[in-house]
Amino acid sequence: MNRNKTLGGFAALAVGAFLAWQNGTLDQFIGQQFGGQSGAFTNNAPSGQRQQTRASGGSQHEQGNFDFYVLAMSWSPTFCEDDTRNSDQCSGRRSYGFVAHGLWPQYEKGWPENCNVNARVPDRTVSEMLPIMPAKGLIFHQWKKHGTCSGLQPDAYFDTVKDAFQKVKIPTAFDGLSKTINVKPRVIEEAFMEVNPTLNDTMISISCSKKRLREVRVCFDKDLNFRQCSKEVQRECRDNSVRMPPVRG
Repeated sequence: MNRNKTLGGFAALAVGAFLAWQNGTLDQFIGQQFGGQSGAFTNNAPSGQRQQTRASGGSQHEQGNFDFYVLAMSWSPTFCEDDTRNSDQCSGRRSYGFVAHGLWPQYEKGWPENCNVNARVPDRTVSEMLPIMPAKGLIFHQWKKHGTCSGLQPDAYFDTVKDAFQKVKIPTAFDGLSKTINVKPRVIEEAFMEVNPTLNDTMISISCSKKRLREVRVCFDKDLNFRQCSKEVQRECRDNSVRMPPVRG
């Protein structure tokens, strides 16, 4: 009897966690269940960074109080190699290459997160973002962790995400990549700089994991002009060569 109750409790907890993830309230759900904060998404800011208070003063949780943006563009095929859920992003029904992981307000040292904003992302905005941010859970999470610190309402923040993403031209060599390639991170940077003439190597950073391309990160000022990244954002990937899996679909 006790065993059945235990199994039933685990099942209810799992369903609750899944629904919370879909609604972008997973951190809140875990906090309610276990009295803490979820650590599932703690590493999506530039590696090596720690959340810090701005040295010149001001709260790290103050809306709109930041220095610049980082646009993180994930290489979707790398994510899909590790995806065990057969998500829509990885089903092959749509050919995702570079997708928008997020647009992150940054300080010169550290970053703000989870600012005190209660606004929710409208369904219309979610639908409009799916072509470039291909998961509802990702959209909700990016708003809660990063968008709330932008000083913008959800629709305006995600319009800014779209504008930043559209400002970065993707090199044709990576558009619809049909076979696995191995490439030096510096070559990836140079390919982006070639098709984005106002971009230089202080404004772009490559992130890798397990010798695979994870993300290309580009820094913008608040007016969405390319700008120099902080030292914490630069030189993310230390591998001599990274693998780029092919686009699915």
